[in-house]
Amino acid sequence: MRKMSGSLSKIVFLLSAMVVFSQNLFAQSEENAAIESISPAPFALNLPLDITISALGAAGWGYRLYKSHTESAEDWDGTLYDKSDINAFDRWAAQSYSETLDNLGTVGCALAIAPALYGVYASSDWITTGVMFAETMLFASGTYSALKTVVERNRPYMYFSGGSDKDMDEEDYKNSFPSGHTTNAFAAATFACYVFSSYNGDSKLKIPVCATALTLASATGVLRVMSGNHFPSDVLAGAVLGSASGFLVPFLHRTDLFAKNVEVAALPAGFYAKVKF
Repeated sequence: MRKMSGSLSKIVFLLSAMVVFSQNLFAQSEENAAIESISPAPFALNLPLDITISALGAAGWGYRLYKSHTESAEDWDGTLYDKSDINAFDRWAAQSYSETLDNLGTVGCALAIAPALYGVYASSDWITTGVMFAETMLFASGTYSALKTVVERNRPYMYFSGGSDKDMDEEDYKNSFPSGHTTNAFAAATFACYVFSSYNGDSKLKIPVCATALTLASATGVLRVMSGNHFPSDVLAGAVLGSASGFLVPFLHRTDLFAKNVEVAALPAGFYAKVKF
């Protein structure tokens, strides 16, 4: 009973933290969208920008694939890792693996994408918003894929007996930071809030769409921790990364930015953006 109470308190704490983050995110998205809603066409595609964003996302995935094919896998010898090696911030929430909660987290992530797809459908230019959404998800997933490859952090279930045996051959147990499910969920949720509000600023569905998207994204993050797949810091990093992607991609497509002659281009060492006033 004491263990169950402790787990419940962890769920409540994590859910509360994610709700507070979501509320602040919604308020910021609503404030920015209020400015956009006065324009009949708040967003527009831009070929150099679209190529740059897509290339960056593809580069992240390419780097991960390159590393997986050039480095030999190290077989896990079955020895559990020492919990005392986990930092104090994450140690309290570390959990053993739960397949049920793992699957529920995947379902939550998939459901979090639905409001974004509805936002694309409800816009006056679904081709523009559809391309932006594809770019958002490619950029977000490419970024977290590259980070997972660089950081190589062990998942929480590796510190408990009865840990998951899934993907051991592919060394998925080293892909804890950041949470990919949470990144995708918050990228889709933020995109849904920003784009739907921009096209439908006066709609009565604005709050339900945003609230549903952010609630599903928050639930995804909590489930990823409770399933033993991620630490709180993995989920928080994924929420920040996903939110930044979901906002930044459509923001860079704003028509009023192009009116100021925004220039975006890819370079061998990265990319640059220039605004002419």
